[in-house]
Amino acid sequence: MEALLNQILDRLDQLHSSVGVLTSEVNDMKNKMNKIETKVNEIETRVNRIEANMATKGELAELRSKVDDIEAKMATKDELAELRSTVNGLQSNVNEIQAKMATKDDLVPIRQAVMEIDQIVKRIEVNQERHEHILAILSKRSIEHEASIASLRQAQ
Repeated sequence: MEALLNQILDRLDQLHSSVGVLTSEVNDMKNKMNKIETKVNEIETRVNRIEANMATKGELAELRSKVDDIEAKMATKDELAELRSTVNGLQSNVNEIQAKMATKDDLVPIRQAVMEIDQIVKRIEVNQERHEHILAILSKRSIEHEASIASLRQAQ
């Protein structure tokens, strides 16, 4: 019986040793599981952050709509080139008009001629008034002479 008890004790020692090894392995597995759990939590945090920063389909549609509006309001390069061409044409027309316009220096002889004509017109007016006065006097004398002639004819 002692041999049996020794065998049982040996077997218990072996089991105890195996349980120690198993306990050590379980603890190692727990440590590894804790590390995996920590990494999973980190990944979840990153995924949550990514989800928070991601745009929804509605937000993307809204952004597309805004971009379409902006594109519709913006001029294309062809339109800008056309506008530049029009502006350049207008600028050349303005330059031509400016080249044909009289300058202040060009107006000096015209101004001088107008002043001379004004003086001539004033002299003509003065002469006309004098002539009118003379005509009035001559007309009066003519009427007086006619009256005298008529009275001489009557007297005869």
